Amino acid sequence: MSDRLRYDIGEVRVPADTMRAFGTNALTATGVPRDDAAFVVETLVHCDLRGVFSHGTRLLAAYTEALQAGAINPKPNIRVSCSDGAARVTGDRSLGQLGARAGMQAAIDIAHERGVGVAVASDTGHFGAAAYWALMAAEAGLIGHAASNMAGPCMLATGSRQPATGNTPLAWAFPTHGSQPVVLDMASGAYALNKLHMVGTTTGTLPTGVATDIEGNPTTDASRLAYVLPAGGPKGYGIGLVHDLMAGVLSGDGATLIKGALDPENRVPRGSLFFLTMDVGAFLPLDDFRTAMDAQSGAVNALPPAAGFEMVQMPGQPEWELFEDRVANGIAYPASVIDPLTAMADRLGLDAPAGF
Repeated sequence: MSDRLRYDIGEVRVPADTMRAFGTNALTATGVPRDDAAFVVETLVHCDLRGVFSHGTRLLAAYTEALQAGAINPKPNIRVSCSDGAARVTGDRSLGQLGARAGMQAAIDIAHERGVGVAVASDTGHFGAAAYWALMAAEAGLIGHAASNMAGPCMLATGSRQPATGNTPLAWAFPTHGSQPVVLDMASGAYALNKLHMVGTTTGTLPTGVATDIEGNPTTDASRLAYVLPAGGPKGYGIGLVHDLMAGVLSGDGATLIKGALDPENRVPRGSLFFLTMDVGAFLPLDDFRTAMDAQSGAVNALPPAAGFEMVQMPGQPEWELFEDRVANGIAYPASVIDPLTAMADRLGLDAPAGF
C-alpha cells in the first residue's frame, strides 16, 4: 500500500454546529460545566474541519469515559502563577484543553507586555491538536509554539526495542494578512498514533517502517500495533525528546518515560504542556511581518511541482483548504469516528447526530 494514510470517508455531511451541540451535550452529561464543555468541543470540531480526525471529536469517547471513571476532574480549580516573564499553570486534573487555554493565554499576555512569553502547565490532560494553541497566538498577532507530553511512552528511540518517549506533538504558527496563518503541526513519530489506530480500524494494514509490535519488531499489522517509530530516525527521536523535556520536566511533572504508564487504579491524566509566544512587534512592524509571510507563501506556491503533485504548499495549507470546504458544506466522517461516537451516545443516553 502507499505510505500515505488512507481511510474511507462517508458521503453524508454533518454541519459543524450539529457536532458542537452533540459534543457539548456529551461533556455536560459527565459533569463538565456548559461553557467549559462548549470550549473543549470547539477545539475538537476545529480539528474535524481541518481534516485532523485523529484529534477531533473522536476523542470525546475517551474523554467521557475518563470523566465517568473519575480520571478527569470536570470542575477543576485551575491556578496560574506568573513570575519574571514566565507562567505556571496547575491543572487540577482538568481536561487538557482547559489547562492549555490558561497556559497559552498567560503566554500571550506576557508576550504583549515583555516581547516573549513562556508558560508550562502540569497535572492536566490531553490537549487535542497542538495546532489549535499555536494558532491562538497567531490570531493575537504573535508567533506561537505549543508542545505536550503524556504518561505512557509510545515512541522508540533509535536503536531501542522499547519506547523511550512519547510521540511528542509540537506546533508553530505565524500570523499572515489573511485568516489562515502558516501553521506546522506534527508528531515527532512517523505518524500520530491516533492516526495509525484509525487507519488500522479501516484497513487492518499500516504503512511500512512506521510502527512496531510490543517486542519492538517492525509490523504492518494494525492488530499488532504497539509503538511508533520516530520520523527521520534519530532526528525525530531527538526532536520528540527535547519537546518532551520542555513540557514534562520544566513543568515539574516529569518526562514521559519517567512518568511511566497511566496508573490503572487512579487513571490520572498526568499531561504536561509547554507554550512559547513571541510578539512580532518587538522586532519589526507586524504589518511588515505579515507581508513577508504572504510573500513566502506565494513564492512556495509558485515553485514547479514534482510529478504527481498539483502545487507546492506551505505547512498547514492542505488543512486550510479542507477547512473552507467543510465550514461551507459540513463534515463527512469516517467510520472510525462515527462508531466510537455512536457508542458514546448510547452510553450517555444521547441521540447521535443525523447522518451517523
